Amino acid sequence: MRLYRYSIVITAITALFMSSVAIAESDAQFAAIARLGDLNGVALHCHYLDQTERMKAGLVDMLPKKRQLGEYFDARTNMAFMDFISKRASCPDRGDFSGRVGEALQVLRAEFPAE
Repeated sequence: MRLYRYSIVITAITALFMSSVAIAESDAQFAAIARLGDLNGVALHCHYLDQTERMKAGLVDMLPKKRQLGEYFDARTNMAFMDFISKRASCPDRGDFSGRVGEALQVLRAEFPAE
């Protein structure tokens, strides 16, 4: 029951961030950040800390310096982490997961080209 309440709070926070971020960014940019947040939640649960560092470094390098974007990434990470636990999912193969992170970072780079 406690996990369920936590999930509801995270969902509400995410919806709030979504509305503020969506105004400032395109849907594709928003989706790229969300995808990395989802992957980061899995990486944290599976202790793929090299991948969490890789994703955070990519975000710092590529995203405009807007607090809402980082907060949205964190909220998506929390949601994905809790969802992974509630589904009792198995950790993906480390190599395959690294490839998915690389693809997500390429999408992020395409959505947020260097200025």
